[in-house]
Amino acid sequence: MSELLDKDTLRFTEYAAELMVYFERHKLIEISKKILVELALERPELVQEWIGANIKRIASEIYRDCLLGGKDGVVSLLNLSAGYLYRVVIFGRRGSGRKTQSINLAKRFNLVYIDAENLIYKCLRGDDENPNDPLARELQRSFYYNNCEAKGKAVADIISRRVIHQDALRRGWVLVNFPNTVKDFKEIMEHWKVPPNKLIYMKCSEKVCLKRLLNSPNTGAPFHTCSYYTHEMCFYNAHEKKIENYLRRRYETIYVNSEGCSDEVKLSLLSSIAKTPYVLGERKDVV
Repeated sequence: MSELLDKDTLRFTEYAAELMVYFERHKLIEISKKILVELALERPELVQEWIGANIKRIASEIYRDCLLGGKDGVVSLLNLSAGYLYRVVIFGRRGSGRKTQSINLAKRFNLVYIDAENLIYKCLRGDDENPNDPLARELQRSFYYNNCEAKGKAVADIISRRVIHQDALRRGWVLVNFPNTVKDFKEIMEHWKVPPNKLIYMKCSEKVCLKRLLNSPNTGAPFHTCSYYTHEMCFYNAHEKKIENYLRRRYETIYVNSEGCSDEVKLSLLSSIAKTPYVLGERKDVV
């Protein structure tokens, strides 16, 4: 009985999450607010006729403001609801400051911090509270048979489930250490019920990243050796061009130069988030 209740709760949560993203994608809350504001000011006698005659104009103003006004950091037409929730993916080379800036964002906007590597380790180790978790079993199987494609799908499914937990839905979230390939990006942007609304690309040269990593106090520990760092950089370089081509076609993408000091990058990132268009989906002006 409890298992049926859990499934019903999960279905309801998924439906509510999808509805939230649908409203956000089409700016329905912002459009409704603008209609109510104008109605309160004009007080038309025939309300239904007034809405029918003006809703297209209002929607166009909202969309235009999201694309243009947001670039100047100005919200002029209520294009952001007061409770706007950031759902952020931070991507870049190891050593580019992804984790540091993820933690900064989580503190600044009270977001749930999600580290994909921690979730992977937890699932591979096994959860005492849910030892028969099918997604954890799938991940363990993919690692056992070293099936790269199955690994990516299993990790994406585990994170997708995490971002529809109540805390993530109520507060928003910031994700680091996933995605890592263009296939991963397509999975989260085009198939997740609650996709990210900001993709932060930390631009940092390999030379600067390696210098930071080699000066890290963790150097020499497992997964913190020169050979491991070299392997990570080779993997990143192999996928970088395809990922860049995909990200430049997304409205959600924000480019941040992360070669400066931590505080400088933090200010640049916060400023960029405030100035980017609040629009989801593929850009029509980029081939």
